[in-house]
Amino acid sequence: MTEASGPELMTDELRYTRQKIVSRATWLDDKLFSLRVTRDQTFSFLPGQFARLGLALASTDDAAAPLEWRAYSMVSSPNEPELEFLSVVVPDGKFSPAMARLSIGDEILIDKTVYGFLTLDRFTDGDDLWLICTGTGLSAYIAMLRDPRIWTQFKRVILVHGVRQANELTYRQEMLDLIDDDKPLVYLPITSKEASSPGLSPHVHTDLVQPGRMTSLLSSGELEQRVRIELNPSASRVMLCGNPAMVTEMRTLLSARGFAAGRRGVAGNLAVENYW
Repeated sequence: MTEASGPELMTDELRYTRQKIVSRATWLDDKLFSLRVTRDQTFSFLPGQFARLGLALASTDDAAAPLEWRAYSMVSSPNEPELEFLSVVVPDGKFSPAMARLSIGDEILIDKTVYGFLTLDRFTDGDDLWLICTGTGLSAYIAMLRDPRIWTQFKRVILVHGVRQANELTYRQEMLDLIDDDKPLVYLPITSKEASSPGLSPHVHTDLVQPGRMTSLLSSGELEQRVRIELNPSASRVMLCGNPAMVTEMRTLLSARGFAAGRRGVAGNLAVENYW
């Protein structure tokens, strides 16, 4: 989730479990990958929450080596027997390059505590749920889309995934399969560095394929034109997850249109999570 936090010495093993890599997938060489790992039977979470993953980055012979920790949203749903995590490699980072080198059978640590409030229980039921994200911010939403609850809580789900180029569209085939299964999903990939192709999704229309930033598309009204759906504060619920700059700007734009996070005793129609 982030490459920004510093090292932490973890001496109390009661706070984490040791898990093994079960499988891995490469989405884009040297950049995007996902790992499936074993899951402790006591580990529980809600779709949209995240966990801290730990690695010992010093020599494996040094039992006292400090551990490095980073936060990652679970891609897997709570009812899956394993945990899945999506990561982007930060070339000069300390954690993600080491995580990318892990092989099947290697060990990774998982904090027993889960974090985050980007969950479906933040909202009362509504007509439309907008899941807006950039890059690996998609992780939290995949977990939600794999959970049957989302399809009963909302009449329609609009997933907007912003990336630079189409080859960064992780889990695209899974999203297309959901549409084929007649789920009420609108899947809109948005590329900022190249024109979109209608072949990316049945919801990419041939007349609206130019590159664009999601903030610009929202401000101009083109985002709603692309999905043929109106953002309505009374009927729409919106989640934002991804690049903090995107989240901040989108939140400002949506606030001007009547969207607001919930507060004590009052349900909101907007929830946000930085993912960087």
